[in-house]
Amino acid sequence: MRGFVAPVLVVVASVLTVVGTFLPFFRTEQVIGLEPSGLARTTTRAWRIDFTFPGQGEISSPSAPLGVPLLLAAAILLAAVVLGVVKRRPAPRTTLLGAAFLGGAVCTVVAQSMRGLFDDRGEQVTTTPLAGTWFLLAAVAVAAVAAVWERPRGWADPEAAYADTPTPPSGVVITVLPPEAD
Repeated sequence: MRGFVAPVLVVVASVLTVVGTFLPFFRTEQVIGLEPSGLARTTTRAWRIDFTFPGQGEISSPSAPLGVPLLLAAAILLAAVVLGVVKRRPAPRTTLLGAAFLGGAVCTVVAQSMRGLFDDRGEQVTTTPLAGTWFLLAAVAVAAVAAVWERPRGWADPEAAYADTPTPPSGVVITVLPPEAD
């Protein structure tokens, strides 16, 4: 059962990440002009930004490709699942790498939305996280749980570390030379 949970969590994190890239991340609203209906909206997505101005239709523009690192993180997580099936040993490290990379990519997306919090201009700007952000945060949480779940267990017998074996359980052979005669 234990070997089944982590790969399922990793696949769920990958799916949440990919789905999150197709959903809007956040919306920024700013009052323009003196009319109460003068509200400019900017919706940020993984591949574009949608602008809506009062009295005009929606305009889409390409943006920084925020989806590229997210999809790369999803690919690393899926590689961890494949490694877990083919070879068990590198899977926990690859899962940890994918979870950390996904966490960094999601922090980049969230930092994009939070830049308005540190703006000292007098205009009223409202930023609202949308479904894509929540999917990505859920993906990071699930990937972190999978990385913790897959972490390697300690040695079953701590005495094996001190036994005189050709290769210790850690896999690193340390050669100890006899003392030199003076």
